[in-house]
Amino acid sequence: MALDQYPLDKTFLVAAWLEALCYGGFFVVFWIGVYIHVGFRKGQGMHNKVMFTISCLMFIISTMHLSIDVFRLIRGYVDFRLAPGGPVGYIGQLNRWDHMMKDTLYATQSMVGDAAAIYRCWILWNRNYRVIALPTALLCITIGSGYYITDVLYPREDPNASIFDPRLLKFITLFYAIAVTQNFITTGLMSWRLWQGEHRLKGQRLGGSLMPILRILIESAALYLLVEILLLATYAVNYNVQYIVLETVTPIAGLTFSLITIRINLRSQKKLANVTTQIDASGVQTIGSMPMRRIVIGRQVEQIDDMGSRFAKETRLSEEEAA
Repeated sequence: MALDQYPLDKTFLVAAWLEALCYGGFFVVFWIGVYIHVGFRKGQGMHNKVMFTISCLMFIISTMHLSIDVFRLIRGYVDFRLAPGGPVGYIGQLNRWDHMMKDTLYATQSMVGDAAAIYRCWILWNRNYRVIALPTALLCITIGSGYYITDVLYPREDPNASIFDPRLLKFITLFYAIAVTQNFITTGLMSWRLWQGEHRLKGQRLGGSLMPILRILIESAALYLLVEILLLATYAVNYNVQYIVLETVTPIAGLTFSLITIRINLRSQKKLANVTTQIDASGVQTIGSMPMRRIVIGRQVEQIDDMGSRFAKETRLSEEEAA
């Protein structure tokens, strides 16, 4: 039984509204991340700086994407409202520069998110290139197919063609399918590594736990994965609602990335805040009522995994390397 298509003129308006809503959430989360990064800059390593740079890049891309969508709405529903085809004819035309730019930004955002996930896997797996070989190969396919669609196929399309044109179908389906697969693989690799770390920490009796980090990773990544699956499903059945889902992917990709980083950083700061010392009335440092001397406590812990390689450099592996 064929699905009743949602009217395109309403679809484009709802898509823009949902994108603005998701961008609003991303806007708040991003600036919270900026505050945390600036406020707790001391002691941050190169990895934290890389994550912050990626977050800034994703925010810029998302802002540009929303700006172009607003521009297209104004052009379609105001400037071209009386033109042949009306707003739908303008917004739905694939070979216009603004449409190609919008989808190029979407593809770039997806690629940046995939690359960041691969980088996290690489860090968690002790910079093991073999682990990220398949995700990296998929990323290369994503880059090739994504930019081929936006920069080669779109300019050649007929002005009356839709996104479901048979010449676009296989490439767009490939791009969406790889995005879902990539998310499954990278999230699975990181989850498996954290699960391994949890059992090794218990075996060494170090007292730490990586399960909260594992839950943060899975819960936050689930939102982005759900949107990608919905996008693939709605496009596969040629349903117009895919336009609505598509416009939300760009801000949600950035939102998901920032949420994972912020939640892990906040957990790290909370954990550090719990390890505090008190000053008694005589000015002697104490823990509870027990006086103590000023000493330096090293956080370096060597853990050797079953393969004989170093698994982690410190007990705060989860906060500093999964962020």
